[in-house]
Amino acid sequence: MKTLKGAQLLLSGVLAIAGFTVKAQTPAANAMQPSYHSAVITAAINKVTKKHYHPRPIDDAYSEAVWNRFLHTLDPNSNLFLQEDVAALAVYKTQVDDQLNTGATTFFDAAYAIYEKRANEASQLCQQILATPFDLKKKETVMAFRKDLPFCTSKQTREELWRKLLKYYTLRHYMEMSAAKGDTAKHLAAVDPALEAKAREKVRKWYSDYFRQTTGQRGAEDKFAQYVSAAMFEIDPHTTYAAPQDRFMNEQLNKRYFGLGIELGVKESDYYIKRLLPGGTAYRSGQVKENDNIIAVADSKGEMLPVNGLPANEVAGLIRGEKGTSVTMRLQQPGEKERTVTVKRDEVIDLENRAKSAVIEKNGKRFGYIFLPLFYMDPSGTKINGSANDVAREVEKLKEQEVDGIVVDLRGNGGGSLDEVVTMGYCFVPSGPITWLRGKDSIRMYSSPMVEPLYDGPLTVLVDEGSASASEIFAAAMQDRGRGLIVGTSSSFGKGTAQVNINIGKMGDAAKGIADVNYGTMRVTTEKFYRINGSSTQLQGVIPDIVLQDRMSLQSVMEKDFSSALVCDTVGLPPYQRLTFGFDYQKVVQQARLRVQQHPSFAAITANIRQLKALQEQPTPLELSSFGAVYKQTSGCEKNIQQAKELKGKEVLTVLPSMLRNINPAMQKNDAVNTASYKEWLEKLGKDIYLAETVSVLEDMLTNPASPKK
Repeated sequence: MKTLKGAQLLLSGVLAIAGFTVKAQTPAANAMQPSYHSAVITAAINKVTKKHYHPRPIDDAYSEAVWNRFLHTLDPNSNLFLQEDVAALAVYKTQVDDQLNTGATTFFDAAYAIYEKRANEASQLCQQILATPFDLKKKETVMAFRKDLPFCTSKQTREELWRKLLKYYTLRHYMEMSAAKGDTAKHLAAVDPALEAKAREKVRKWYSDYFRQTTGQRGAEDKFAQYVSAAMFEIDPHTTYAAPQDRFMNEQLNKRYFGLGIELGVKESDYYIKRLLPGGTAYRSGQVKENDNIIAVADSKGEMLPVNGLPANEVAGLIRGEKGTSVTMRLQQPGEKERTVTVKRDEVIDLENRAKSAVIEKNGKRFGYIFLPLFYMDPSGTKINGSANDVAREVEKLKEQEVDGIVVDLRGNGGGSLDEVVTMGYCFVPSGPITWLRGKDSIRMYSSPMVEPLYDGPLTVLVDEGSASASEIFAAAMQDRGRGLIVGTSSSFGKGTAQVNINIGKMGDAAKGIADVNYGTMRVTTEKFYRINGSSTQLQGVIPDIVLQDRMSLQSVMEKDFSSALVCDTVGLPPYQRLTFGFDYQKVVQQARLRVQQHPSFAAITANIRQLKALQEQPTPLELSSFGAVYKQTSGCEKNIQQAKELKGKEVLTVLPSMLRNINPAMQKNDAVNTASYKEWLEKLGKDIYLAETVSVLEDMLTNPASPKK
């Protein structure tokens, strides 16, 4: 598998960073050795000091920031540590910087020792509390969403907090199970002891698995990786560290991996086979079935490891591996006996999450739609099957379908490869600047290829607060060069930095039988990118020409939410040639804004998001009928939002597959258009209110031509 060392990566902080598989000694052999931890810290600080675009001074202010972040990483809900613990650790507030500079782990060791003690206490406390039924008629409240709340003052207040939190989670499961049975009213009128016991058991099992994972040797190593990550995060949010065992980022960028071709599902802490990918080895073997519960998976030593409660990336890591190797699993169909199967791993190319397109028919016009979830690369290095060429192929399909305009949907696209987004420019604009990247000592222009654009008709780009980095480069370039209109949330994510991935470790000596030692992987911010007009998307993002709503989700996080984000600045750049709109910009934008303002669905979405936020910020009642009322109100808001986002009846768009007309549809082998999931995707698109409005913008661009120049 190729590594991405040296490749420029443009990914949002929403995506997890992961390391790469290398033939080297890993932490399993070095776990808990102070020398190993010291070496990891020294290597990480050394790399960030030398490579980072604008490294933050490793001083007392930085020390306090890392101290605070790590404590809240260990205890994000402020329900483990006591204030006396925090006071005891306060001595390290201004020492963390010195320890990082020397590779010392004194603060980490002290914090983890207290954390492990408190986690074990909480684990026992959970089992104790959950051993007896809750009094669901008792009137009391709890702040369930505990971000930024103070730590407990004593063991007694912590015990009372845990009792209330566990009661809250039990009530949630109680309500969910009663809703599934369809008799919520009955279970609210009187407590059902059997249902309460089942709900309590679900909570007990979850916390039992959680505390089992979070302590001991495995937990200590995970928490050490989190400590180094916290230190990197306080340099900037996109400078990160990952322990050696994960491969997520490489697979995300390449959209391919070696596995069985299965999609995992999770219920509580149990994993099951949600879907078999056609052509995958699991499907071809005939031994694996959809809805199989995964009881255990063989580890690298061949020992069967129970997967209940393990993190999803760890379960996926057990199943994935080198091409041609085999994985053994213990599976069970509901109601049947367990069985053990062995299936060979092979290459799995993620086709469903690559670029794809569709045709939308409306009022006698045909509009193209291109979905791009990530700016992924071609793992072979040839760039033939990277996102740029995949999008080009979809553009060619849409041109054959003689579409009157195209929507490029970058919602949720967290970025990816710089080369791919720059190359993709040739699909829509003449050769010219797409972005500028500024390093420590230089600034470089990146231009689209010197070829005629594939498509020069009406264009809109759909973004949201999850559209980051490479997505923002593309949207900004289309906006600055006057190529099309940007439609979406009040701004995109706001990430204006570029990173490189670096493997860190120590070279061994094969002649002396000394193995390489792998310290993990870092992603380091080495450059900032700028719009071609000299401004930056850092913090402020790309502001759409037409704003549909503020944010898509109450839970979304943006660059401006990170305290360690780099500043937004500008640079002086050479002038560039801006295209001329073929439509009346002011009229099209005004019509769209008025339409959005008057549309009841957009107003309903905004109102319900505000209501959800208000509900989260107030204490939750823990008496059954009152909790049920709040639960019903919350569920109602969520349902209202979902329903408002979906078109109904005659409003539903007519969405058709996009295919090459000069090839018989039956001959278009293994094309996404032939899969059930593609057909489901077309149905979903037809109900998308945001897409419908973006198509209306394209209609306005066609019906409101620009006034001839005098």
